[in-house]
Amino acid sequence: MTSNRGRKRARPRVWPRVLVGVICAGVVLATLAMVLITYRPAGYRPPTATPDEAVNTYLTHELAPAFYNNVQIDAPFEVIVDQDKFNQLVADGRDLGWAWPVTLNGVTFSSPVVRFYEGRVALMGQVDVGIPIVVTIEARPELDDKGLLVLNLEKVKAGAVNVTRLAKSLCGQIMAAQAAQLEDSQWLQDLAGACLENRPYDPRFPVPPCRKYIRLTGFDLIDHQLRLRFEPAGTMDRPAASHSRWP
Repeated sequence: MTSNRGRKRARPRVWPRVLVGVICAGVVLATLAMVLITYRPAGYRPPTATPDEAVNTYLTHELAPAFYNNVQIDAPFEVIVDQDKFNQLVADGRDLGWAWPVTLNGVTFSSPVVRFYEGRVALMGQVDVGIPIVVTIEARPELDDKGLLVLNLEKVKAGAVNVTRLAKSLCGQIMAAQAAQLEDSQWLQDLAGACLENRPYDPRFPVPPCRKYIRLTGFDLIDHQLRLRFEPAGTMDRPAASHSRWP
């Protein structure tokens, strides 16, 4: 009888187990990442666009008259934006002069939705980068003691993943690519700085059809509604009147 005593027991190979473990972990992480990045927020419910021949009555009968009629009066005024009606207006697009989807620098945007909450606002939309991803931008805007608007951008999420830094970098690249178009519009440059660097800016906006400027003097964010308060801020031919709170 041959004795097994003294023989070295063969060691089991470890590397195949390690390799299988790494592969399994990679699959789990990739699946988890895909689930998180393709997550669809509960509040993201874009409305269906109405037929091409239909006119959006919210724009023609409510929003536009409340806005343009008051701009021409040259007195402080208020505009109330209803969340659901506004989202339908944006979904229709054609009444605002555009159509979805929109492609910018190789990135396709579609189906935007805005949500008004108490003290904050969320802008959601679908971004197609090979796979559809719902991007959510959350902010708590406010007017400081000088009347300057601070957007207070809190976070940007792709699905359920926080991508705030990456989003700001990509937005910076897009703004840089559109720099030539921004040169002639100071308020757009200011708005870009507010979005990318959270810089306060004077919320004075042009209203070209009326050849006038208006300034945002206050707003209230509540569930499903935004109330905006404006005052005259001069015309495109002369500066703002002296009664304005700003020069």
